Amino acid sequence: MSTEKSVTKELIGSNGATPAQGDKKKKSCCSIADRIPARYILTALFFFGIVALQTTRHGFSVAIVVMTNRSASARAVNQTAIYHDCPSSGPINVSVQRAGGDRELGERFEWSESIKGTLLGAYFYGYIITQVVGGVLEQKLGGKIVFGTSLMLAAVLNALGPVAARSGAWSMFAVRFCLGLVTGVSLPAMYGVWGRWAPPTERTRLLAFCYIALSFGGVITFPLSSSLADEFGWPAVFYIPGSFVAAWLVAWVLLAYDSPSKHPRILEKEQKYIEDGIGMKTQQKLPVPWRHVLTSLPVWALIVGQFSSLWGTYLLLTQLPNYMKNVLGFNIRTNGLLSALPPLLAMISMMLSSFLADYLIKRGTIRKVWIRRSFVITGFTGMVICGIVLANLGGCDRTAAVALLCLLQAFSGTTNAGFRAVHIEFAPRFSGVTFSLANTAGTLPGIFAPMLVGVVLENDPTVAGWSKVFYTGAAIQAAGCVFTVVFMRTDVQPWARGEGDQGAKNTVPENYKDTLPGNGQAEMSAKKFLEEETNV
Repeated sequence: MSTEKSVTKELIGSNGATPAQGDKKKKSCCSIADRIPARYILTALFFFGIVALQTTRHGFSVAIVVMTNRSASARAVNQTAIYHDCPSSGPINVSVQRAGGDRELGERFEWSESIKGTLLGAYFYGYIITQVVGGVLEQKLGGKIVFGTSLMLAAVLNALGPVAARSGAWSMFAVRFCLGLVTGVSLPAMYGVWGRWAPPTERTRLLAFCYIALSFGGVITFPLSSSLADEFGWPAVFYIPGSFVAAWLVAWVLLAYDSPSKHPRILEKEQKYIEDGIGMKTQQKLPVPWRHVLTSLPVWALIVGQFSSLWGTYLLLTQLPNYMKNVLGFNIRTNGLLSALPPLLAMISMMLSSFLADYLIKRGTIRKVWIRRSFVITGFTGMVICGIVLANLGGCDRTAAVALLCLLQAFSGTTNAGFRAVHIEFAPRFSGVTFSLANTAGTLPGIFAPMLVGVVLENDPTVAGWSKVFYTGAAIQAAGCVFTVVFMRTDVQPWARGEGDQGAKNTVPENYKDTLPGNGQAEMSAKKFLEEETNV
């Protein structure tokens, strides 16, 4: 009798489906993709996709350093200023002279500081326009189509960079603007997908892995771009990223899915774990309650937090190679290597703080909202202090300046555990939409930070000019910290609930059970579940 039951169970499947219907969800040994939890595969896909995206976004920050000539008068002004501000700065003066004498690395363009600032900000002019569009498109078309198409178009547009530069500064502006347009939809699409994929106890960690890719992309892009420019000339910086994107697209098409319910190979227990943890059925779609979203103070807290946090990040991403060369006096190859250190520290900080946040949330001894707030306070306070010290230091101590730039980005990474995962916590159904609003505001520093640097240095091309830039950033971050901490919330907002939603849980759902021989039904802990999954 027991044999008959086992055969029947094998033929029909534990969920009552025939093999043709049920094997997709039940098989567990046919490929690597079946043995690794589906959400971890999705994490890896997003990680490498964002790294590829970063190579198209920020290689230009390195290329423009060797694409442009600075007039002899401008070099003389800067050199005199550095002598004046740093009277005992022998090594810097030697390096500045050496930086002015780099070997030919391709055509050179006579672009002023203000034009260079405008070109570096051009990407963000386009990027800001499609943030909300990205959240809406993800709701309509799904994140798989939106995210994948975004990267494919980005690779094509980036390869047009050399042709555009030779045609003139405004042609280059147009290409960078369009590049921003097509990539602006990428991160909102990612957030929309994670709103249906990330269990509550893993949200900070899964999003952190994706956000680390932003920093890791910088770690790769800066030294890679500087080496390519030094060896093959600056046009190579625009061509290589396309090959990364092409390889990634193949994996994306084959392995990415918009929700657990659409994944053909996900194990049923993983799907149940995710959907019960999130507290909603992912098939249900609701119209966006725009009035409630736009009048919600918790939404505005994330908008302000994103803007103030990303001010320092985008300042460094667009201007760090410029600062390294023209203030600290490093040549192009050393410039690229040192410019990779701040994003490397941000990546490490982001990961450690995210694991700590998830650990504290699982313990449940501290309210989640205060866990988030504590990371916001820590990150912003560190950024403000580093910015003020940098403003007073100038370029007189290169070692200290590089160390402070690294610490500034490390503290910036800490804020990731503070408010980046909150979009999924307080509005899981509309996380792509709320993130798109916040990231729209977060894109403004990409426009105004390089513009500010261009205007300030045009009138005051000295280390004193850079001090004004750092003081401005510190003031913005201090104000943003206060507003974000006061109005941040982590509980699911009433306007974000759908019919039948139960609310997210911080533990493994009660109805997720494991049958233990001889012991009946027993609830699995989150730790046991994760350990079992990695061995499937």
